Amino acid sequence: MKTVFTKKEGVWMNFGDTKNIAHEFIYLMDNSDLDWGTEFKYFYRITDDNYIQLAHRLNGGELKISAQFRLRFKNLKENIIFIVKENIEAHLPYEGFPVFEKSTVITEKEFNSIIQTIRDERNLMIEQAIAFQTPLIDYLREKNLNPRPSGNNPYSWVAKCPCGGNHFLMIVTKTDNWGCGYCRRVGKLPELQAWLKEIKIKEDQKRLSKMLRELKENGGLSKETTKWWLKRY
Repeated sequence: MKTVFTKKEGVWMNFGDTKNIAHEFIYLMDNSDLDWGTEFKYFYRITDDNYIQLAHRLNGGELKISAQFRLRFKNLKENIIFIVKENIEAHLPYEGFPVFEKSTVITEKEFNSIIQTIRDERNLMIEQAIAFQTPLIDYLREKNLNPRPSGNNPYSWVAKCPCGGNHFLMIVTKTDNWGCGYCRRVGKLPELQAWLKEIKIKEDQKRLSKMLRELKENGGLSKETTKWWLKRY
C-alpha cells in the first residue's frame, strides 16, 4: 500500500526517504536553471491515502521528495499543476523561475501559464506591500540593506542580512518584526539597531587590530586601512 511518511503538507520538509519507494514515482518533467547551470528532473507519486508527492533529482543525483499535499482535485493534472506551482513559489527567493525543458504530462504552454499566474500574484502582492511601508523598512533602506517585497503576501519583505552572509532577513511589516534563521536573530527595530551596533563594534575591533599590525610591521597604513580610518573618524 502506498502511504506517506507524514501527514504534513508543504514544501521544504522532511517527507521521508525514497530509497524503498523510488520505483513508485512517475516521471513528470525536466527543468533547468541557466544561471546556475543546474538540471532538475521531476517525478510525482499518488498515494493510497490521497496525497500527491513531488520529487526531484538535481543533476542526476539522489531522488528527494520536494513537496507533499493532499489531493485537492478530482483531475490528476490539476493536482500536478497545483503542487508544481507551490514548489516553484517556495523556491523563488533562492532559485528564481525555472526554465521548462520537456514533460510527458504538462505542455510548455501550461507550464508557462503557471509561471505567469505566479508573476501576476506576486506583482499584486508587491504593489500592496509598497503601499504599506514601516519605520523598520525605512531603517533597512537607510543602512543599505536593500529591503524589498518578497511577493508572498502584502506584509512580507526580505533584505540583505547585516552579517554579510549570502542569505536574507525576513520581515513582516504587519507586526514590524524581522528574523534571520541562519543567524538565529529575531526582533523589532530596537533589536536590529542593537545588532548592527554589535556588528560594527566587532568590525572596528578587527580593523583596529589590522591597523596596529600594519603600523608595527610596515611603519605605515595601507590605502584600504587609511580610507577606513578617515571614513570611520
